[in-house]
Amino acid sequence: MNDLLFLNLGTQEIVFFTVFFVAGLAPLIFAILALVDIFKRDFSKKTTDRILLILLVLLLPIIGSTIYLIALRNTYPLKSF
Repeated sequence: MNDLLFLNLGTQEIVFFTVFFVAGLAPLIFAILALVDIFKRDFSKKTTDRILLILLVLLLPIIGSTIYLIALRNTYPLKSF
């Protein structure tokens, strides 16, 4: 901790920045997981659903990703390669 004294950061500030950094990464991680899963699914009959789901995840990362991963994920089958 003494290495950061030149920045005038104490333990409280480091904990504060760490908590907000992790809280800031959560929406990004959820959005990436949801987008990867969206592109693994088969939307051959419903192409507009893919676009709407991508917009939902990008515009509302936490809520959209949670809705997709919990409620909508199982309604679309995986692509067969």
